Amino acid sequence: MKQATTALALCLLLFACGSREQRLPDSAGGPDEVLVVMPKGHWESEPGAAVRALLEQPMAGVPQPEPRFRVAHCRPEDFSTLLRVHHSVIRADIGSDSTAFTALRDAHARGQLMIRVAAPRPGAWNELWQAKGHEAVAALEDHQRARTGERLRRERDAAVSGSIRSAMGIALDIPGGYRVVKQENGFAWLQRDRIMSGSGLEHNVIEGVLIHSRPYTSDSTWNVRYLVDLRDSVTRAHVEGPDPGSYMIVQRGFEQLDLMPTGRAVQLNGRFAYLMHGLFGMQGAKMGGPFVSLSTLDPSGTRIITVEGFAYAPQFDKRPYVRELEALLFSLRMESGATP
Repeated sequence: MKQATTALALCLLLFACGSREQRLPDSAGGPDEVLVVMPKGHWESEPGAAVRALLEQPMAGVPQPEPRFRVAHCRPEDFSTLLRVHHSVIRADIGSDSTAFTALRDAHARGQLMIRVAAPRPGAWNELWQAKGHEAVAALEDHQRARTGERLRRERDAAVSGSIRSAMGIALDIPGGYRVVKQENGFAWLQRDRIMSGSGLEHNVIEGVLIHSRPYTSDSTWNVRYLVDLRDSVTRAHVEGPDPGSYMIVQRGFEQLDLMPTGRAVQLNGRFAYLMHGLFGMQGAKMGGPFVSLSTLDPSGTRIITVEGFAYAPQFDKRPYVRELEALLFSLRMESGATP
C-alpha cells in the first residue's frame, strides 16, 4: 500500500510539472534586449548605473561603438503580464533578507532566462554585481545565441546545408537566401545578398560564411596572431573583392589605432574551440565590416576546422548581423553528429 501511495504521489508530481510547463507561454521581447527589474530610485542611482555600465559596454569587433545589449527597465510593481514573459531578465532584489545570485530558467515563460541578484542593502548589492556581473553578461550572451540558433534551425536551407555537409564533412544551420559562391578542396564560401531599407533608402547588405580546414600541428595554433595569419592566407587565395585584383584581409591597425582581433577559448558542444572577433577590409578596394571566426579540431584531432562569418552593412548597426553569424557558427557539428 505504501509503495502504491508513493507511486501515486510521484505521478501527481510529474503531472503537475508537465501541466505547468504546458501552461507556460512562450517568451517574448526584442533581439539583444535585456529587461532590468529594479525600483526606480535604485535604477536612477548607483545600482542602475552599474548595470547599464556592464550591459551597455561596447561590443567587440564592430567598427563603430555599439552596446552589447539593448537595455529596458521596469519597476517591480510593473513586472506583470507582457513584461513577465520577457526572454532575458535581470531582477534586482535590494532589501532582501539574504544575498543571492541565481540563474532561473523558464520561471514565467518557455525560453526565459532570469538572473536574480539579491542583497540586503544597495552597497552590498553593488558589491555582488561587481563580483558576479560578468557571469550574468556571459549567461545572457549564451542565452541570446541559443535563441538565435533555434530560429536558424527552423529556417535552415536543407539543400545548401546538405551540400556543405557532403563537401566539407560538417553540418551548419545555414538559413535561406545563402548561395554557394565557391567550393574547392578544403574551402567553401557562402553568401547572402539582400536589399535592406534604412533612413528612407535601400542599401545592399552582404553576409558571408567561409569554411576552411588545415592540418593541425601544434597547440600554438590557439592564439589570435596565428589565426589571423591563417585567415589572411586563405582569403588572399580564395576571396576576391569587388575590384580587379582586390582580396579580403584582416584589419590589424589604422594610423595609431590597434585593430587586432580579440580571441578567447570557448566550448562547442563540450569540445574546445577558439572564438575570434575582428574587422575585415579589402586590399585594393573600399569595403569592410565585422567578422567572427570559430576554430576547433575535427574528431580525429588531425585537422583544424574554421568557420567564419562576415557582414558588409555600412548603413546599419552591425550587432544584429554579428549575433546571427555567431549563432550560425555555433551550430557547427562534425559529420558523425550531423543531420541532413
